[in-house]
Amino acid sequence: MLAAFMNKMERLFGFNVSYLARGSFWLSLGQLATMSSAFFLSIAYARFLPKSVYGDYRYILSALSIVGIFALPGIGTSITRSVARGFDGTFRQGSKYIFFGSFGISLVGFGIASYFFITGDTTLAWGFIIASLVVPAVEGLGNWRAYFDGKKEFRAKTILNIIDQLFYFCSMAMAIGAIFYFRLSPASSLLVLLAAYSLGEGLPNIFFYLQTLRKIPKEVSIEPGSIHYGLQLSLVNIPATVANYLDAVLIHMFLGPAALATYSFAIALPEQIKSLLGTFADVTFPKIAAHPDTVGLQDTLLKKALRATAISALIVLLYIIAAPWIYQLLFPRYIESVLLSQVFALSLVIFPFTIFNTAMKATGDIKKIYIYNIISPLIQIVALALLIYPYGLWGAVAGRIIGRITNIMLPIFLFQKHR
Repeated sequence: MLAAFMNKMERLFGFNVSYLARGSFWLSLGQLATMSSAFFLSIAYARFLPKSVYGDYRYILSALSIVGIFALPGIGTSITRSVARGFDGTFRQGSKYIFFGSFGISLVGFGIASYFFITGDTTLAWGFIIASLVVPAVEGLGNWRAYFDGKKEFRAKTILNIIDQLFYFCSMAMAIGAIFYFRLSPASSLLVLLAAYSLGEGLPNIFFYLQTLRKIPKEVSIEPGSIHYGLQLSLVNIPATVANYLDAVLIHMFLGPAALATYSFAIALPEQIKSLLGTFADVTFPKIAAHPDTVGLQDTLLKKALRATAISALIVLLYIIAAPWIYQLLFPRYIESVLLSQVFALSLVIFPFTIFNTAMKATGDIKKIYIYNIISPLIQIVALALLIYPYGLWGAVAGRIIGRITNIMLPIFLFQKHR
């Protein structure tokens, strides 16, 4: 009976559903662990931290994330693609580029800290120094996940991710507990939070990276052109990286840290839902990468995305209905975030169409990737730059929605145009 059901599902969706179910189960379990950690920590942030402290904390992490391009994120995608094709040596070579490149983030962070020392804001200055010190471990060694994705070892990756999240959760929970118990000043609270974040993210990455490295013999082959492809992906990802974090920087600059805290809570839950929905793309990536024949792929993906949209629409509807009660119960100091969050969540209805973006990366069509990774984020950057100053938080939400719609619809157009 189960086999017959799976066969019907495979005919309906056009993919190996049993494979997707196994992969999605483990990735969803890992994402659930991440969401649970973020959820309980967000409750603690909302109840025990002043809005200004949390806003400054988000600002520092966002500012450093904008220059995260130095960590060459495209090489992680290239590692997954190459490992899926049997070139495990790409992980060894690519990891070196990522690790040493990430020191560029630290240098920029130290430069920003110098600026704040000069302007007299020593709290933000020391905050940038603390966050920048451990960046190579946080950003430079997290690519062990790309190896497990390429190997389709979703169970092993999930177990390690859960351990990673538990360590991070304990680190941040202890920091929040110390801030509340010792009644630390806002300046001390910010520095303690950043130190806990750096250690909580960095130490597990060091351990898991070394464990992954031991699994790969030194003499294994490297896929020709893989690093070049990863560098190209990293280069075209610059606008997307800026677009993802520019809103936080602009809000902090124009509206202040408290407004950034309100905005962060408005988008947090919809972003977690997006991450959970995104596990489907993580599972399908190595499948598409291993079989890069794109004949008929566009129509298949379009049909699948249309069917999956009904599910995403239901999830969004349930969230919109539940949001007022969720915030009243868990985040009573952030009631003003509710309506912003509900409107922002509407952009998730068409999220299943992001499978076209996954297909472009997996098949390695660099021309389409260049067009997509430049035009889409630039539209969001322009929207945020034009809307945040005159319209505040609503301008930020509108800019995000415009960016997401463009981010989803542009790959469909590119597939149709270049068939």
